[in-house]
Amino acid sequence: MSFKLTLPIPSEAAQLALFAPYCGGLSRQADLQRALRLLAQSSLKGERPLQGGRVHRFTLRWQGARSPLELCSCQLCFPDIQALTYTFDVSTHQLVEWLMDWPEFGGQGDGDLPNRFWKWLLLGSEESVGDA
Repeated sequence: MSFKLTLPIPSEAAQLALFAPYCGGLSRQADLQRALRLLAQSSLKGERPLQGGRVHRFTLRWQGARSPLELCSCQLCFPDIQALTYTFDVSTHQLVEWLMDWPEFGGQGDGDLPNRFWKWLLLGSEESVGDA
């Protein structure tokens, strides 16, 4: 017999204390607070700008994101390209770091993830390439 324990979501202050050491300390506290609110939404929609003024619309969804070192399962879809879906696992603090650079206006609409996310997705390592 197997049991699964579901713990309540920690308060915002507790989440800040958990994630701050992994996400730039308190020097980016406002960005971290905003990212943790986005994390609780479990998804966001955005647009990746392309040359010539075109964009790729995308939806990023995740689950299992609770503590900084816990892996969360992510899915990146492109509504205009149905056959293109990326599925990956990443540490929750890494996802939060990417969300910290999401534009302030919220998790819906014209925002884009940072270039380092896209490089990580396509190349598999952001250490080997600098942020554009």
